[in-house]
Amino acid sequence: MGGTVVLSGEPAYRGVLGQIDPDRNVVAPVALPPAPAAPGIAPLTGLPLDDPAVAGRPALLVKIDNTAKGRPQEALARADLVYEELIEGGFTRLAAVYHTHSPLLGPVRSGRTTDIALLGSLNEPIFAWSGANRVHAALLRRQDFVDLGAATIRNYFRADDRPGTYDLMTESDVLRDLAAQRDAGGAPPPHFEYRDATIGLPASAVAATGASIDFPSVSVEWTWEAATAGWARTQDGSRHVDAQDVPVVARNVVIAEVGVVGTGSVDLSGSSVDEQLFLGTGRGWVLSDG
Repeated sequence: MGGTVVLSGEPAYRGVLGQIDPDRNVVAPVALPPAPAAPGIAPLTGLPLDDPAVAGRPALLVKIDNTAKGRPQEALARADLVYEELIEGGFTRLAAVYHTHSPLLGPVRSGRTTDIALLGSLNEPIFAWSGANRVHAALLRRQDFVDLGAATIRNYFRADDRPGTYDLMTESDVLRDLAAQRDAGGAPPPHFEYRDATIGLPASAVAATGASIDFPSVSVEWTWEAATAGWARTQDGSRHVDAQDVPVVARNVVIAEVGVVGTGSVDLSGSSVDEQLFLGTGRGWVLSDG
């Protein structure tokens, strides 16, 4: 995996994920993968589906802004999975995965090589993104996904009620139709094996009312909320709600301790564009049931 990747006129890529052969299994499994989802069960959430046919369609991963100018995000509370990625300046960006719902999406932002591991876990998902610098875009496009980003299709628009740069939107139904026309994309495999509601927590579980995560420029809290039977998200001291005024509440929260490496790129302010290694093994904490 050593070495560098260079495009003329661009800084050399010095990260890790972009130098892995997309067809090569580089991490030995430490546990058996989750069993395939039962018929009628959503593979990413473990919940019953109103329409069993939904299980067989591709997941849609979209990069979404998470700064003050980008919030509230459209229909964030309807995502099946949401990854929070550290980006330049100590802020975070979201990689939201929609499989069971198909809402309006945005504000759509650019991809990072961090997304390589996420895309690879979803079995040829649809990828909605605003673009990336030439080096990172080239590395991302080596991966196996349905590229329906703003650089490849015209089905994006600017929202009049949002500030520039934070106003790029798209419709997930439109992206799904385009993928279907290409006969592209695969159904996502289960990412977790969910505990049955009748089974108690393991003996090793420790009672908790919440958890705090302090990114360099963002403070995040997850607090158990009995009324919603979930973990309510607070960001920078304010309850996180989406553009539909629906609170962001997760049934389960996974806090992963991952490695961070520089990619060799910097943004316009000179901040390093880093890469989180969502690949391999490491420490983690799971919030479930309060």
